[in-house]
Amino acid sequence: MRRAILVFVWLASLVCAMDFPGEFVQNPGGSLALSGLPGYKSTPVRYLEEGAAAGFGVAYARMPGADIQVAGAAVEIGLAKSRLAVSSSYTEMDSLYRRVYSEVDLSLTRFWLMGGAGYGVSVDWLPGEECWTLNRYKAGLAIVKRPLALSGLISLVNSGSVFQVDYGVSLRFDGETFGAFVEYDGNSVDVGNYLKFSHLSVISAYRFPEFALSVSLVVSVGGWSLSGAYGDAYPLWDWFGFTASKTIRKKTIL
Repeated sequence: MRRAILVFVWLASLVCAMDFPGEFVQNPGGSLALSGLPGYKSTPVRYLEEGAAAGFGVAYARMPGADIQVAGAAVEIGLAKSRLAVSSSYTEMDSLYRRVYSEVDLSLTRFWLMGGAGYGVSVDWLPGEECWTLNRYKAGLAIVKRPLALSGLISLVNSGSVFQVDYGVSLRFDGETFGAFVEYDGNSVDVGNYLKFSHLSVISAYRFPEFALSVSLVVSVGGWSLSGAYGDAYPLWDWFGFTASKTIRKKTIL
């Protein structure tokens, strides 16, 4: 029973466009984006926005077709040339499966080179049965020569004597008003772009060879960002999510 449910959740994560909503943020901007609050699939190699000292946020996502829903929270803090981030999320699938996942990431920036590492642990259980734990380790590297960036990520999931290794590589162009990226994880390619206006951003992405797409609308006012995201992987499941986050500027008060 446990194995069947885990396989089901894993398949659901594969068909969802971009970030599966089992993370803090469903991120049509790509898992290897170099800024933004952390998530299960996100790279630990990230920096805070220019002029920011810290940031925090909450999120909710749902996949109606599989009756999966997720709620999470995250915070990031800038420390000189480094960034410390912590995230935690709760996932449930109907009355069959539960998961609590927490992760801490640390990244360092030196000139044009960025490096980072992360550690996460999940407690999974089937209601009425014993729980089990999974350990997750991340490492990432990025070469940044604005507006271009080349980055890579490798992660290891360990449960007892079982190990699973995942990786990803990305090439990004991050301009002031327009950006684009290509990501490859060994199985599929994600291609996306964004448009930024004064208080509005539109982010979209497409995955192939299997069909999947996602789009996000972000409204930013006074350091607050409110976003809604939708993803579809025809003919299987679609998902939607909402995020509210706050950027704390240097030498300012909430």
